[in-house]
Amino acid sequence: MIRSYKRPSTKRFGTPYGSRERTCRGAQIAEFAPALFVMLILFFFPLLDLISICFAYGVVKLLNDNQVHEASLVPSEQAKDTKGLVMKGIPDQWHQSGLGKFVNVAGRPKTSVSYRNGVDGGAGSTTAKYVIVKTDVICNPFVFVPFPILKIPALNSPVPLSVVSERPMEDPDNAE
Repeated sequence: MIRSYKRPSTKRFGTPYGSRERTCRGAQIAEFAPALFVMLILFFFPLLDLISICFAYGVVKLLNDNQVHEASLVPSEQAKDTKGLVMKGIPDQWHQSGLGKFVNVAGRPKTSVSYRNGVDGGAGSTTAKYVIVKTDVICNPFVFVPFPILKIPALNSPVPLSVVSERPMEDPDNAE
C-alpha cells in the first residue's frame, strides 16, 4: 500500500513538524485590560455607590425613627432644645455608632421638630397632637467615580438626604 504524502498546513507556525497550530486565543488577553477598565469605571463602581447610598438612606431613616419616637414622649420644650436629646443627643450617638460611622456623612445631621393638631374627636374629647421630625443629612459617595465634565450626585458629588416622619404624641398636653 502506498501512503500518500500530506503537505503540512500553512496555518502552522515555525517548523511544519511538531509545532502547535496558531489560534486566536491570544487576542482575548489583549482585549481583557480595556474591557476590565470599562467594566470597573462604568458598571462596578457606580453600582457600589448606588448600593452605599441606598444603605445610607436606610440608616438615616433609622436615625429619624429614633428621633421621632423620643420626641413623641418628651415635652415640646425638650424636643425643640438644640442641645437636647432629640436634636443633639440621638444624632451624636448615631454618628458615633457602627452604622453612623459607615455612612460617609459631610458634617452633622440637621434636625427640625414641629407639631400639628390632629382630628378633633368631638365634644368632651381631647384633640390628638402629632410631632413631625425632619432630618437632613448630606452623604458623600462611597467611591468617587471620576467624570470630569459632569457632577452626578452619588457618583462624584454629595447627595442630600431628607427624611420626614410624624407620630402621635403620647401625651397631647406635652405639645405646644
